[in-house]
Amino acid sequence: MKTGEKCFLLTPKGTEELRGRTPKLDANARSILSLIEQGTTVAESILQRSKFTRDEVIEGLRVLLSNGFISTSTGDGAVPPPPSAMPAVSVADSVSERLRLKPGISPSQARFVLSNFCLDQFGTNGQDLAEAVGFCTDVASLQMALDNIRTEVKKLFPERRAALVACVREINETDF
Repeated sequence: MKTGEKCFLLTPKGTEELRGRTPKLDANARSILSLIEQGTTVAESILQRSKFTRDEVIEGLRVLLSNGFISTSTGDGAVPPPPSAMPAVSVADSVSERLRLKPGISPSQARFVLSNFCLDQFGTNGQDLAEAVGFCTDVASLQMALDNIRTEVKKLFPERRAALVACVREINETDF
């Protein structure tokens, strides 16, 4: 991936769609979701690896983006690992910029705390993030949502990072 190149990331809703037993999407869209989950995050790579036509893939990406199954990010030269490869450890120090949820946290408590954080810190602009958190059912999807929240805080309100760290500490205290 080139620096500055757009890549696609699975949202918690997209992860839930892949894990769900009753799919809501057609085979084309699920295939694209699966490719993104496996690390194929750049449009050109998705086009090359998909068995569908270029127009079908582009339409599938549009549907997935507009319905919140995937989001876009500007690459920094590194492809994010799939959620299953991400280690779940405690809150990292401020130098690393990585906030981690412990594996034994209470997902319902984490959803509540993260949703409140989004609405408190971003106001009505945090509604989409709060809704994405609401779709999370496990620690891996919550971690992805937290990573998205951290990115928004870093981009829009870097002075509020301490509040996010405190929020993650509160969540990690529910670890059994």
